[in-house]
Amino acid sequence: MSALESMIWTVLGYLAMPTIFIVGFVGVAATSLFVLKMLGAKSIQSKT
Repeated sequence: MSALESMIWTVLGYLAMPTIFIVGFVGVAATSLFVLKMLGAKSIQSKT
């Protein structure tokens, strides 16, 4: 493997983990909001 290939795979390896975490977080948040909307949950409003 050439030095360029090694560098590309190293960069991809270091970018993979944070990308997976961020995409997973966004996916779970979107799914949770969708389920809450389907169940008719209301947001809590403070009375001041």
